[in-house]
Amino acid sequence: MICPYCKETIQDGASKCRHCGSELNLDAANRITNDSTTREEIRAFVGNNSDYYVQNFFQFSKTGTEKFCPTWNWSTFFFTFIWMLYRKMYVQAVITFVVFCIPGINIILHIVAGVAGNYLYYKHVNKKIAEVRSTRTQQNLYPILQEEGGVHKWVIWVAVVFSMILVMLFFLLFASIVALIGKFGGMTL
Repeated sequence: MICPYCKETIQDGASKCRHCGSELNLDAANRITNDSTTREEIRAFVGNNSDYYVQNFFQFSKTGTEKFCPTWNWSTFFFTFIWMLYRKMYVQAVITFVVFCIPGINIILHIVAGVAGNYLYYKHVNKKIAEVRSTRTQQNLYPILQEEGGVHKWVIWVAVVFSMILVMLFFLLFASIVALIGKFGGMTL
């Protein structure tokens, strides 16, 4: 048998790939959620890193009922706001940005986002797939899912440019402070 995710040869009837760790015990409907969202629909919608997300999304519905369970996403931990824009989660990105403006909350938000980011994305993906399914026929579903989902690659470039500008402003501020200390450092009041 060939693993459908990593294309390595595995034992016939295996429930998990020994190479990539993907769950292989697919039921007849290939469901991953309780509302019958399939792995293929999720892969079409998610785009980049879809195997990672399919694997994590399975954790939220493996007991037969949908529930939160902690997972970890390093991208969400380090780049919370940027990751949410990259994954087209606009409402969550705005809420995150507003919460980041509250002093002392940043590290807590990053930890919570690292733990709950996959679940937030799971809810977002299922909601968007259900919306697309309700307005489209089955024959043109996957191209629409790919269009509606996926990622914004421009977000990475904007983040890099914005970070470079912030670094330059920081060095200018630091240089100005050092110059002022040097200028007034010898004076006594």
